[in-house]
Amino acid sequence: PGFYNDNPFHNFEHASHVCLSANKLLKRIVMPDDVDYRQDSQQEEIDKLLAVSADLHQVTYGLSSDPVTQFAVVFSALIHDAGHTGVPNFLLAQEEPETSAMYRNQSIAEQRSVDLAWNLLMENQFDNLRNCLFPTKLEMTHFRQLIVNSVLATDIFDPQMTKLRKARWQKAFHPVDETELDDEDEAFNRKATIVIEHIIQASDVAHTMQHWHVYQKWNERLFQEMYAAYRDGRSTKDPSDGWYKGELWFFDNYVIPLAHKLKECGVFGVSSDEYLAYALANREEWAEKGQSIVDEMLKEIGD
Repeated sequence: PGFYNDNPFHNFEHASHVCLSANKLLKRIVMPDDVDYRQDSQQEEIDKLLAVSADLHQVTYGLSSDPVTQFAVVFSALIHDAGHTGVPNFLLAQEEPETSAMYRNQSIAEQRSVDLAWNLLMENQFDNLRNCLFPTKLEMTHFRQLIVNSVLATDIFDPQMTKLRKARWQKAFHPVDETELDDEDEAFNRKATIVIEHIIQASDVAHTMQHWHVYQKWNERLFQEMYAAYRDGRSTKDPSDGWYKGELWFFDNYVIPLAHKLKECGVFGVSSDEYLAYALANREEWAEKGQSIVDEMLKEIGD
C-alpha cells in the first residue's frame, strides 16, 4: 500500500487537515497581556526586539524561538496516520500479531506510522532536508524524539499513556505540594512537551472544534470507515448501535476537557476560546440532531 491508504477517514486528506490545524495553532501562539511589548522606551530598537524575543521565548516555553520544533510538530501531524489500515489498535493487534509483538502491543498504528515516515525521510532524496534539519547525530536524535512523542500523543485510548499524560499535566500546572516542583529548567521543558502534545491532539480532532459542517463531514467519514470494518467482518461491533451516545461521551470526556486545557496552557490566546465555543456548540447540536443523523448515515450505507 501507499504511504496513506484509501480509507474514508484515516487518509491523506485527514492528515492534511490535521497538518493545517497544527500549523494554525502554532501561528496563534501569542504573548500574554502581562508581557511588556514596549519594554523600556529608552532602549535602542534592537534591544527592544531582543527583549521581546526573550519574553516570548519564556512565555511560550521556547516554542516561539525553535523553528525545528515547530517543523517537527507540523511534520508529525502530516505523518501521524501513515499506513493506517482502517481499524483501531485493538483490532490491528488481532489482525497483525507479529506487528503487535514488534511494538509490544503499545500504540501499534502510531509506532508504525513513525517508522514508515522515518524510513522515507532517511532516503537519499531527502539528504539536503536532513542536513538542514539535523546536521549532527545529537540533533537527529532530538528531532526523532519530538516526532515519536508527538505521534504517540495521538493514541488517546492507551490507558497507560493517558495516565502518564494526566500525571505530567498535574505536576506541571497543578502541583499538589512543593515536593512535586521541578527545578526551573525541568518545569520549562515539561510544559513545552505538554503544549506540543496538546497541539497535536487538538489538531487530530480539530473537526470537533470547528464549524458544524466540518464536524459532520469527518464524523460521517469515520462512521463509514468503522462500518466498513464491521461489514467486512474485521469488527464484530455495529458502530451504529452506540454512535450517538459515543459522540456525546467523546465531547464530554475528551474534546471539551482538551479545549479547556488549551486555554489553561496560556499560549494560544483567543484561539482556545474559539475551539471551546465550537466544541460546545457542536455537542449541543449533536445532542439535538445526532440520532437522526446516525439513522440517515445508516440508510445511505444501506442504499
